[in-house]
Amino acid sequence: MKEALWRAAAVTDVAGRLSAALGMPLRVARLLAARGYRDPDAVRRLLTVDTPWSHPLDFTDMERACERITRAVRERERIAIIGDYDVDGVSSAVILTTALEALGAVVTCHIPERVSDGYGFSLRLLETAKRAGARLIVTVDNGIRAREAVVAALEAGLDVIVTDHHEPGDERLPERVPVLHYTRHRDPASAKRGCGAFVAWKLASHLLDRAGRGTDRALRGWLLGLAALGTLADMMPLVGENRRLVREGMEALSTGGTTGWRVLCRSARVNPASLGASDVSWRLVPRLNAAGRMAHADVAYRLLRSDDEAEARQLVEDIETLNAARKTAVDEAFAEAVRLVEQEGRPHPPAIVIAGAWPLGVVGLVAARLAQTFDVPAIALADLGDGMLRGSGRAPGGVSMLGLLEQCADWMDHFGGHDAAVGCGLEASRLAGFRAALVAAASAAREAGSEQRSPVPMADDYLMLSEPADELLAWLERLAPFGPEHEPFRFFVGPVEIVKCQPMASGEHLRLTLAEGDARQEAVWFRAPQPFPGAQGGLWAFVAELVPNAWRGAVRPQLRIERGYQVPRAVSREAFARVFRALREGPCTLDALRERVTAVSGDLASLLPAILATFVELGFAACEGGLYHVIASPKRDLRDSLAYQALVRQSLRPIGDRAN
Repeated sequence: MKEALWRAAAVTDVAGRLSAALGMPLRVARLLAARGYRDPDAVRRLLTVDTPWSHPLDFTDMERACERITRAVRERERIAIIGDYDVDGVSSAVILTTALEALGAVVTCHIPERVSDGYGFSLRLLETAKRAGARLIVTVDNGIRAREAVVAALEAGLDVIVTDHHEPGDERLPERVPVLHYTRHRDPASAKRGCGAFVAWKLASHLLDRAGRGTDRALRGWLLGLAALGTLADMMPLVGENRRLVREGMEALSTGGTTGWRVLCRSARVNPASLGASDVSWRLVPRLNAAGRMAHADVAYRLLRSDDEAEARQLVEDIETLNAARKTAVDEAFAEAVRLVEQEGRPHPPAIVIAGAWPLGVVGLVAARLAQTFDVPAIALADLGDGMLRGSGRAPGGVSMLGLLEQCADWMDHFGGHDAAVGCGLEASRLAGFRAALVAAASAAREAGSEQRSPVPMADDYLMLSEPADELLAWLERLAPFGPEHEPFRFFVGPVEIVKCQPMASGEHLRLTLAEGDARQEAVWFRAPQPFPGAQGGLWAFVAELVPNAWRGAVRPQLRIERGYQVPRAVSREAFARVFRALREGPCTLDALRERVTAVSGDLASLLPAILATFVELGFAACEGGLYHVIASPKRDLRDSLAYQALVRQSLRPIGDRAN
């Protein structure tokens, strides 16, 4: 059975109907049909993003939480916000602190330091809040598993409200504690898609509405933008309400926000007027996260709240320094982690557990790179020399990282998170046992899900460089924002030649000019494999996104490469044309054609069965009585043939892909 190289290979009829019904280009209809959009009404909903906002009171404890906070504001009780050190946690803290101050509350915010405090609400942070005189504690983006600290706070006479989106543990929080969490929501499945900032935004919105401040457009817009920032940072599914949240949040962030936000955008060379989700995810979130990874997230928190130009510039300077240090630390730790994996001598490990003397703030990024590179669940642990290993885990799509850890719970001191990302800690002496347990769990999961698994398509569709890209890009912009469960559309490009290759930045990024016949297209490849063999000539194929490239006021389509492959000349259009010319000399058997082709190119002889299968499938040729001959047919692209796609797939040689 021939396996399609891109999803759109099997949707021609459906795409045609969709294109006619909606008046959209067939290329766009192919992309949507390949993603499962077969109903024109579903596409209209996707384009208009008209999902209604869910009501804050859908959180069943919302009214109780707001009543307690309103009383604290009225009686001038100090409220302590307990945040988290990632961008979602910082955004959540800024949302709620800003809203409470707008209502006149006495509020302080406490964000844990990654190493000394650990994750979330703890006994240590409880003592900090008590010393500050807090009478009410509100957690944001944490707290659902903090039963010990919550109970201790209640016993000390403090009230607690928990707002979180992480998976709960086995121990329930006391009933007297209002909990804003998807498990206490009228539509848990929908609410589970919300990040910590989403929950904090719902709480802040309802507080402002109750107080008659719901019409403050600047304030509401800033809070909406922060919720979008947290949603993108935590890589939440961009479907349903989240999709509308990010789109409208980007609009709010492009025109509003604090001085600190605008200075950050300027430093990252992001134009707020044309702000997109990719700008936030690729350029702004890593900078904000660097504070919590390399120093203290309070730097990012103060920056997002700052309206003082001088203070904002200093905080951004600090963040840029920390971000540079973060890049260096991640690169060094990842290189060491890969060496450790390769020393184990297993070419395709079911899972990876690696420990090293790395900064705790970078292990999540190292785990993410390992999971992407080797396409397996990966955990990277920081050894800080105190007998405990602390780290993070990431898993490729379709694998529940949290589910795997739950099978290894006996080996760990603590763990938590969700399907795609987890945090955990264990005694260093238990590392070997934990690794064996995780590998066994991952092996069982792989075997259970791999029965007769077919190769998955590598892209949504192919893209010819001669195809006008401006209209396609305009449609892709309409279909944005992209993220989990609404991934960016990816195109298979090739075989093509590289006619120009220029290093960017420190040399880790590349700017390429690709050629397909007379057509040319610019492309960028961030963190391209090194050394890159592109100067050697030959043919190439890429999986890439089509993105806007804004430069000096003009916007042009540009390919952003994700993966690259070397391709043999034998699968080029020129090679197929030579075979076709040989076939036009007259009907012949396969062996006779092999003799004709060998005289032209010996490399083509072994591929003749696949080449002829392509011609027959496309209607260029037929086989009757063992003789192949050319027949008249409309012009079609080789890439429309499944036989050709199968031939290309088996010919691809990955560049810089250690997993292969």
